[in-house]
Amino acid sequence: MDDEEIRPLQSELTVPTESIIPNARAFVRSLNVLLKYTRLYGLDHLRSAGQLDISWNELEQAVRTAGQGGLLLGASGSQLLLDGVPLESTQAERSFADLLNSAGVASISFLPSVERDEFTNLVKAFMESSGPKAGPLTDRLHQYFGDRENAGIRVNEIRFVAEDAGFSEARVAAQLTARTLGADAEMVQDWFRSPEKMIQLIAAAEGAHGGTGGPGTGQGTGGQESGAGNGGAYSGGLGIGTGTGTGIGTGGGLAGGAPNVDPKDLPQLGEAEMHSLLRLLAQFGEAAHGGTKGGPSPDQVAWQQKLAALPQNAQVTLRQALATVAAKTPSAKVDETVLLKLAEDLAIRFALDRFQRGEVRVNAVRQMLDKMGHELGTLRKLLKAREDKMASAGMSVESHADVLDRQFWAAVPESGKRAVLTSTEAWCIPPRNVQQYVEELLGRGEADAAGDVLLKYASCVRNKDAGARKKAAIGLGQLAELYSKGASQRLQDALAQIGQQLAAEKDAELQTLLSAAFVRLSQEAASRRYFRAMQQALDSIADLEEQRPAWAQSLRPRLGVENRISEFIEEALTAEAMPEGLVGVLMRLPQGAGEHLAMRLARSGRRSERENVVQLAKAVGSACARYLKEVLKSESPAKAASVVGLLSRLDAPAVEELLPQRLKHGGRAFHDAVVRQLSIAGAPERGQLMADLIESLDTMVLPLALDEIGMCADPATAPKLLRLAEGDILPQGSEYLRVKAIEALGRMRASAAAGHLRRFVETRRAFGWAYPEEIRTAAAQALVKLDPEWMQAFLPQSGLDEKVMALAPLDPIPDRDVVRHRRYRRIRLPRNVPAVITSARGKYSSAISVLSLEGGLLSGDVQLAVGTEATLKIPAGLRSINMQAVVRFVRSHQAGFEMVGMGLEDRAKLRRLLVSLGSPDPAASVTRNSE
Repeated sequence: MDDEEIRPLQSELTVPTESIIPNARAFVRSLNVLLKYTRLYGLDHLRSAGQLDISWNELEQAVRTAGQGGLLLGASGSQLLLDGVPLESTQAERSFADLLNSAGVASISFLPSVERDEFTNLVKAFMESSGPKAGPLTDRLHQYFGDRENAGIRVNEIRFVAEDAGFSEARVAAQLTARTLGADAEMVQDWFRSPEKMIQLIAAAEGAHGGTGGPGTGQGTGGQESGAGNGGAYSGGLGIGTGTGTGIGTGGGLAGGAPNVDPKDLPQLGEAEMHSLLRLLAQFGEAAHGGTKGGPSPDQVAWQQKLAALPQNAQVTLRQALATVAAKTPSAKVDETVLLKLAEDLAIRFALDRFQRGEVRVNAVRQMLDKMGHELGTLRKLLKAREDKMASAGMSVESHADVLDRQFWAAVPESGKRAVLTSTEAWCIPPRNVQQYVEELLGRGEADAAGDVLLKYASCVRNKDAGARKKAAIGLGQLAELYSKGASQRLQDALAQIGQQLAAEKDAELQTLLSAAFVRLSQEAASRRYFRAMQQALDSIADLEEQRPAWAQSLRPRLGVENRISEFIEEALTAEAMPEGLVGVLMRLPQGAGEHLAMRLARSGRRSERENVVQLAKAVGSACARYLKEVLKSESPAKAASVVGLLSRLDAPAVEELLPQRLKHGGRAFHDAVVRQLSIAGAPERGQLMADLIESLDTMVLPLALDEIGMCADPATAPKLLRLAEGDILPQGSEYLRVKAIEALGRMRASAAAGHLRRFVETRRAFGWAYPEEIRTAAAQALVKLDPEWMQAFLPQSGLDEKVMALAPLDPIPDRDVVRHRRYRRIRLPRNVPAVITSARGKYSSAISVLSLEGGLLSGDVQLAVGTEATLKIPAGLRSINMQAVVRFVRSHQAGFEMVGMGLEDRAKLRRLLVSLGSPDPAASVTRNSE
């Protein structure tokens, strides 16, 4: 296909699925309402006419949205499908799907060229098929749409044997019919009731045809009666006669008391002879019913003449079949029900015989049976009146085409079935027959043979004949579950076959059908976690994008892979081993994989869980890192912040390069999210990354960053922290940040900072200590870790309270499987401490139940959102303790807050309050320092 052909296809096929489904669903529901109105009131009623306008407008909108391929509504069981994608299964969708299934309709295509008159005819077809005396839906659909090549509405059926329009609802149930009809069965004339009499009539005609022979003598076995006549004798199940004619009858039968003639026992009939035989059986039925159009039926002589005109082989075949009826049920009455079954069986056996002899290919069997089916029209018409009574009595009757199809397929031997289904003509076989045979193979443990059948069927989508490709595409949609259930490798192969044809197909209708099959199989692969098959689906879409990018983009979101990435990742993280093929799927979707892995890392609570996420991201490869880098570089602040953590594990230099520029234009929320992401990700470089950003971070975010730098224990960050503690960096910043820097130096055991920290503790002025109490306490606590001997010697003269000193910052415990370690000891207060909260929403009172130097837990009716910045006041003596805080989480009647700023006097008072409310136990601090 050249560029000029590709461009219009691209423009037509760019169809966002999200806009198609609502329109299609609205049309289906509107159509259901319309069909109910027309069946109740007729099409001319005011209510029906108004609903017709509504339905037509919704169809126009749905087809316009669907593009060049039109709208393909299909049914799989009670599930309604749109281009292979299941619609929401409400009662409206289920009822429409059941209606299509009952009519043997696989799908209906509404093309862009659909006209209002065609839609009206479709409604008429449904309307006229309702009621016990109405014609079947398929007949009506064929009447309106069957012969029009350019119709805007196309009906796709799944049929191996074509139905005879007008009689496709004929049923075969002799016993049930007789039980239902009662006295009506007495209409059959006496001399047609007995198969023996009919055989005598045929024998007499046979004698007239071939010359008069001597009186025949006969003997019989296996029967209940014997008889002699011109041309041979008949007896029970086996009659052997001498004379002009010889007849051999064999027993056997099918369900319902009808005969079953073995092909090897049939004389070699030609197709014309079989047609004449079936035509005569139809005339028998008319005579048994009382004559044509109510007139008198021919007498015995006239029937002998008709039989005499029948070809010799046809006479023998008919006599054998009637002998089988008598042998099967000696008391049988040859009414139109038995005659119809007899004719059907002869037609099927004739077709099977010619197929097995190689005279007819499987793709011509349908046409052969269709031609013979027209000869049975009279019998079906006679039986129809009786079946109307059965239908009105609420009895379930089966489609006549389904009966013929099932009987023919059941009669095909095992070798014949396998030969057909592994040939290039497998598309001729209805999906239900394919499914039945494959399930039999799987039940016998022949998985390879089952896979070969499925693969050959899938390859039919590449057949040169458009009709074959169409049937195969429709069938694959119906067999999707079988492919996923029975042979995952064959599912992958089937997707490859359809994908190749998608790239080559030029017919718009076939493009729609192939797309539906491809989507259906892809969704099965995704639902059953066949990752190899999913890889194939994605590879096929990638190939299609090179030729028809717009079409490929419309197909991709419908495959059911991208919207399940988070499920795949979650299952992989909890599985004992990485699912085979999952990494390959994620490698083909680096953008979706990167986004979901970044979000999953941010939710990690344990270090082992986090590392599994990182390893999976590394396995996806450099494409994932490149995508995350591009997000950090150019996406919105919220999205950029969400990928910082994972990118710091995959490409820390990229974060170091891009983050400073983004921080300049990002607000406090962005800064906060970046620091928390880096903290959770746990990259070895995170300490240095945050230390380099000290001058760029918001002052309310810096306390969290300084704590995390200390937890990293990266000695390279000590000089920067020391400069901050000395006041050389951020000279206009709060002294609270200097305390945080000192605590970080102690956590990382920065021995080079010991001399500076001793100066903070021991320097005096004329009337006291040179530095505030909180700075001296923080420095002393750090020196306990850096220079414990000096601190032990100086402590008695330091003026510092040992209990206050015991409330020290906590160190991380390396063997704890947690992402973020607890930084300060939490104290559950013996009584709630009142607090006043002031935020942009107002001022109200609350209570604190858990408190630490890091934050606490508010209790009561807390009306704060996550991320809210507020001021907290805690009553403590003459002067309240004031602090700036950020709400970190909210749950039922509780909210967690984190301190982000406060004066040093307030922090010293808070420390003493904590000591008074719950004396810290240094030993307990060691065992309760992680979260």
